Amino acid sequence: MQTKGIHLAWTAYGTWLPGDPRGHWSALFDLYGRLARAGHQLNLPDPTTLAHARQEMSEEPKLLDPVEQMLVGAMIGGFITGEGPAAPWAQAGYPTPLEAWALAVERTHVHMLIAPPPRKVGGVVGRVKGTSSSALRKLPGNRARRRIWTTGYWKAFLYDDAAVRAVQDYIEQHNVRRGFGRRRFDFVGPVE
Repeated sequence: MQTKGIHLAWTAYGTWLPGDPRGHWSALFDLYGRLARAGHQLNLPDPTTLAHARQEMSEEPKLLDPVEQMLVGAMIGGFITGEGPAAPWAQAGYPTPLEAWALAVERTHVHMLIAPPPRKVGGVVGRVKGTSSSALRKLPGNRARRRIWTTGYWKAFLYDDAAVRAVQDYIEQHNVRRGFGRRRFDFVGPVE
């Protein structure tokens, strides 16, 4: 089965810990198996796990302010378009820039929908998280921070156009709820 798109998400440090009361939800639940109607969640809340995760934290949670959110968006844009500090495609081993179809940078997390990249998706996320983290740590309020993002990321491979459209709408609704247009960032293009 050919991958049509990839939904990526990652969280700011300490903002969505294991055991969180919010659990996890996916726009794909209704498309792939109708799990939402049955009341399923990927991970249910767990107070014991949440308490343990809080004890393991090495610094306070990181909430992105509006300037930081725009900086993260700019760093992602530089990587997507092949311009800017996140972009050296030849160094990263990518022959062409990526296609981004949706992006929302929230205070606590990032959602991104991309076309399948020419190399492993982990390299894309690692580069974006690394360069945006470096840029954020240069800001005066973050110079003492060791961590901006949590370790790892979440990914969902999308295999049909309906799933791509559902995830795109889900991500764009994040921007709409915050008073921005559906496509807040110029480098985000339409699904082709």
